[in-house]
Amino acid sequence: MIDPKLVEQLKLLNLTEYESKTYLALAINGPSTVKGIRELAGIPYSREYDILTSLEKRGFVQQQPGRPRRYKAIDPKIVLKKELEEREKAIDKLLKAIAPLYDRTMRYSPPEEAMWVIRGVENIQKKIIEMINSARKEILIIGVHPISTPAIGGELKKAAKRGVKVKALGMFDDYCKAIFDEIGADVHDYKHDHSRFILLDNKELILASQDPGSSFFALYNKNPSCIKLYQSYFKHIWNDVKEK
Repeated sequence: MIDPKLVEQLKLLNLTEYESKTYLALAINGPSTVKGIRELAGIPYSREYDILTSLEKRGFVQQQPGRPRRYKAIDPKIVLKKELEEREKAIDKLLKAIAPLYDRTMRYSPPEEAMWVIRGVENIQKKIIEMINSARKEILIIGVHPISTPAIGGELKKAAKRGVKVKALGMFDDYCKAIFDEIGADVHDYKHDHSRFILLDNKELILASQDPGSSFFALYNKNPSCIKLYQSYFKHIWNDVKEK
């Protein structure tokens, strides 16, 4: 039996469904005649040679001499590695071409375009990881558990190793406190009912009504005026808590 999940994954390499089934049939059963391939892969009689010719050109199969004509699959360790390398080269070229255009556009974007809505826990967590990865000087945390997942906690540890200073205000559980202790974060207890946020290098902010790492909705902000406001807010509370 051909696993439908493998078919769908091969289709990500720009193979058609029939091409994917044909390659899998050969990989599973070894060299086969066109008739054998057709029966196992369930491809139409009129399409079999077109499909095999296409796979030969892509380097997925090879024709063996003799009668009747037989085909064999190319070792997946070879063909899939080649596909990966080609895509890495293509992505690298795209990054070099598009990234400067994007950076230039964002640099001159009006302030109102510096705030974006992020929906979905997974998307928010990915954004938090991306932000922490980009931090170079300081991470300010208020009222959140910034280590809602092991991945976020791990990224926070990496940031600390880079010399990033972490300050946190809030009521954190023992697990969070253990991470903060490990990275040498400056932490103060703070009971509040305000929005939770993470502010990095005074340049970018993620804001939510609860822990951003478990929220379904958050705001991502790079507006300088807004960043300055939240920075001042954090500083005010920080100084007030330290004096008590």
